[in-house]
Amino acid sequence: MKKLSSVGRLTLGAMATALGALFMYIAYIIPSGKLLFCFLASVALWIPLNERGGVGYAIVCYIATALVSFLLIPNKLYPLAYALFFGLYGFIKLGVDSLVKDRIVAFILKLLLMNALAALIIWLGGLILKQDPFSLLPEYPLYAVIIAIELAFVLYEIVYTFCISFFDERLRDTIISRR
Repeated sequence: MKKLSSVGRLTLGAMATALGALFMYIAYIIPSGKLLFCFLASVALWIPLNERGGVGYAIVCYIATALVSFLLIPNKLYPLAYALFFGLYGFIKLGVDSLVKDRIVAFILKLLLMNALAALIIWLGGLILKQDPFSLLPEYPLYAVIIAIELAFVLYEIVYTFCISFFDERLRDTIISRR
């Protein structure tokens, strides 16, 4: 794969930022499918992130998307979720998958990191909302909620991996010209 020029990487970062901010705004305004659009915002970040020499541009894209989301969206819970979880996940995935060659160990490490990010979101969400975040959960036993969250993390990893693999294998060369 030929390395893109600085202008090409900057353009990719700008497009990913625009897509990410758009998806975050859609997540705020529509009544259902909010997690889907937060997920799509995190997938948009993969576009510059997986380019050779694109990590720096992806960091700028991540920060810009988070800042634009904080400015545009009145409910700060969505931008906070992006800044602390959805936006960071691409970096976690790329880093762990690059450093850890054993897929099972990498999967467990990503699961642990996702749990740590979820705990941070719950704690910060409680500070921002000024109430006990566990009071917002349905009246199910805590173990059932934890199992459901773990299953959601596993599903998130599987679907994220499928989406970025599909993009890298089928769309990247079509969308991003390397002439």
